[in-house]
Amino acid sequence: MRRTVWSIAVLLVFVLANAANLAVWSHGMDGPVKTASNIVTVLALPAWIPLRLLFGAVASDPVWVVVANATAVLFWMGVCWTILRVRGRLGVHPAAETTCRDESRRRFLINSASGAVGLGAASVPAYATMMEPQRLVVRRYEIPIRDLPASLDGLRVLHFSDPHVGPRMPRGVLERAVEAGVQLRPDLVALTGDYVHQYPREIEQAADLLAPLVNAARIGALGVMGNHDWWAGGPKVREALREAGVWMIDNDRVWLGPDRLLRTSDPGAGSLALVGLGDLTEDTVEPARAFAGLGPATPRLVLAHQPDTAELHDLCGPGRPRMDLMLSGHTHGGQVRIPFLGTPIIPSRFGQKYAGGLVDGPACPVLVSRGVGLSVLPVRMGVPPEIGLITLRRS
Repeated sequence: MRRTVWSIAVLLVFVLANAANLAVWSHGMDGPVKTASNIVTVLALPAWIPLRLLFGAVASDPVWVVVANATAVLFWMGVCWTILRVRGRLGVHPAAETTCRDESRRRFLINSASGAVGLGAASVPAYATMMEPQRLVVRRYEIPIRDLPASLDGLRVLHFSDPHVGPRMPRGVLERAVEAGVQLRPDLVALTGDYVHQYPREIEQAADLLAPLVNAARIGALGVMGNHDWWAGGPKVREALREAGVWMIDNDRVWLGPDRLLRTSDPGAGSLALVGLGDLTEDTVEPARAFAGLGPATPRLVLAHQPDTAELHDLCGPGRPRMDLMLSGHTHGGQVRIPFLGTPIIPSRFGQKYAGGLVDGPACPVLVSRGVGLSVLPVRMGVPPEIGLITLRRS
């Protein structure tokens, strides 16, 4: 009877896990189903990691979803069996000199230890999947800019990056992040890419999501593309954001005049140049085109999705263009920070340097957002999502 109950329970878990993953990745379902899918993905990591490394398995392929979940079920069954065997071996085996009190104490200690391990094993992934990805942080910076016009002193720039609209991020979580940005009442909104995760169907969703930020900006919203946007369909993403009112400035620039109006031509003295660079891996980075027509006395705020862009020879070598501050995203802060060990994985050639926050780049400060959304893993631990409010000061 016990084996029958276990078999039915395991089969039910397997079916529900596959249903949650496929409903989200194949049909775009949202809400609690998306959260359940993320939990299933975390529990299936012991299967996904080797399948990914050995066979290139992807979470969007229904066949690999079934294979990974089946492998994960077998893995966790093996773990449970091992724990029960070890617990049995550590259990009470009465001897003539053993008292009932000794047996009770030993059983209590074994049960307490087993319960603590089980509770920890369940609570950590639950928190990392369901709680911390919703614990939005607003980080505030005051940054001096040389030659900033007096009329632009105190300019408030909202930095919003990496929402990753798609199978990882519940819509409600992203909407709350957007509302938090709206409440900050920014003058400018700077968007630094990865608006969608990977599917063309996510493009219009991302444009609709960002519309309130565009409307809230007193002056306007500017953006550049990220690598995920190109995977989903770069030209379509750019066009959808333009229609939503975002000034897309990949390898281009606009000017903010002393009257706090955006222009596509140089209004002369007293302006701030807003420069965008193409994505480092999926587009081209064209500094000569992006910085064309800018005078040496014109301060520049630069948008580039990947912070490694700041290390390009054309931007930090001899003859480099002036840059006063670069805003980037992409790294997500690594999403997981392990106590005493740090952040094990940062998607940057320069390791921990560009994990997040204000960094001394080779040519200018680089402010790296830890982002709003989730990318490779549907978890955050010690790296909460964030938006940034930057106040520019005349230096």
